[in-house]
Amino acid sequence: MTISTKMFNEQTIQSLARLSDQLGGLQEQVASGKKPIRPSTDPIATSKLSAAKDMQAGLDRYRGNMDRIQARLTDADVIMGQVQNIMTRLKELSIQAANGTLGDSDRMAIRKEVTQHKQALVGLANSKDAQGQALFGGYQTNADPFALGVDGSVRYLGDNGLHSLPVSESLNIATGVDGASAFMRMQTDQGSKSVFQIVEEFETSLETTAHQAVQVGVESPSGAQLTFDIGRQPAPQSLRIDGPYGTAEITVDMVSGAMGPMIEAVNARTEQTGVRAQIAKDGNTILLVGQAGEPFKVSAFQTPGVEGAEYHPSSQITVQQMGGIHPIGDPVTLVDKDSALAASIGGLGAAIDHLALVRAQIGAYAATAEMQSDLLARKEVTIENAISGIEDADLTEVVTKLQSLMVNRDAVRQVFAKVGQQSLFDLIR
Repeated sequence: MTISTKMFNEQTIQSLARLSDQLGGLQEQVASGKKPIRPSTDPIATSKLSAAKDMQAGLDRYRGNMDRIQARLTDADVIMGQVQNIMTRLKELSIQAANGTLGDSDRMAIRKEVTQHKQALVGLANSKDAQGQALFGGYQTNADPFALGVDGSVRYLGDNGLHSLPVSESLNIATGVDGASAFMRMQTDQGSKSVFQIVEEFETSLETTAHQAVQVGVESPSGAQLTFDIGRQPAPQSLRIDGPYGTAEITVDMVSGAMGPMIEAVNARTEQTGVRAQIAKDGNTILLVGQAGEPFKVSAFQTPGVEGAEYHPSSQITVQQMGGIHPIGDPVTLVDKDSALAASIGGLGAAIDHLALVRAQIGAYAATAEMQSDLLARKEVTIENAISGIEDADLTEVVTKLQSLMVNRDAVRQVFAKVGQQSLFDLIR
C-alpha cells in the first residue's frame, strides 16, 4: 500500500485531534468532578440519574414549602404574642379602672388608651407574610381579613379555611390559624365574643362607669323612687337588694308601666331584706324604703338580651333618692350588670386564656413542621448521595488516564516532528 506524505500528515493530525478531544474530556472531568453521562454511552446510568434528579426536584419543591410554612408560623406566633401583650395591658388597665379611688376623668383617659390598643389589634390581625399574603384570613389571603367600621365594630371578611402546604406526597402542614378561630370565638361568661367585641365592651364600661352605674346606694330615710325603662314586651327583670336585714335576688316578668309584679316580689322578701316597696303617686314608679329609714343598696340589674356593656342601654332603671316628697340630688341611671368593669375584667381574662391556646396550636404546627423538616433533610442527603454515586468521576482513574494520554500525545508529536524533517522517500531507502 502506497503512503504519501500528505496522507501521513493528515492521519497524524487526526490522531492528535482525537487525543486532544480525549484530553479535553478528561480535563473537564477533573475540573467538574462529574462523569459525562450520555444515553448513547451509558443508558442505565442516564435513566437512574434522571429518576434521581426528578426526586431531587420534588424535594426542592417540598423544601421551599417547608421554608414558607416555618416562616409563616414564626410570623403568626410573633403576632399572637404581641396580641397577648396588648390584652394583658388592657386587663391591667381594667383592674386599675375598677379602683374606687379613680375619678371619671381618669377612666376616660384610660378609655383613650384602650381605643388606641383596639386599633393596634386590628392592624396585627391584618398582618401579612413576606409574600404579602394575610396570615389570618383562612383561604382568603389576598386582602385584609378584618375591617374596622365607622361605628368602631370589626368584621371578619376571611373564612374558616386552614391554609396549608404539602411537604411530602402524603402530608400537608398548616401555615397558621384562621382569623375566626384566633380572634372571633372567645368563650366568656356572657357567651362567645370576638377579641374586638371584648375590647369595645371594655371601652363602653369605662364610659358607663363615668356616666351611669351598676349599683346605687340609697342613704335617704325616705328611700328612693325607681323608674323602669324596659320596653313594652313582657320579659324577666332581675335585681338584687341589699337591705338592713340581708340580701335577696328579685326576678319577675314585667313591662314598663306595670309595677305590680315587682312590688309584690319585693314585699315578699321584706322580712329577708328589710326593704319594702309601694307604688308611687304617678302609678309608674316604685318607691323603695328601708325599715326604720335605714340605708340599702340596689344592684345586679339584668335584663334579657344584654351580654355586655352597651353604648345605648336597651333597658335601664332611673333611681331618684327622696327627701319626703321632694327629690334629693341628681338621679342615677342603673344599667345592666354586664356593663360593670368586673365583667370586662372577666372577658379580658378569657381572651388572654384563648390566645394562649391559639399560640399552643401554632406551636404544635411548628413542632410538626420541624420534625418533617428533619425527615426532609435526611431524604435530601440520601438523594444527593445517590446522584453523586452516579455522576461523580473517579478522579484517581481519570488523572491516570489523563497522564497516559498526555504521554501518548507528546510521543506522537515528537515522532511527527522527527518524520516531518524528511520525506518518505528518505525513510524507504
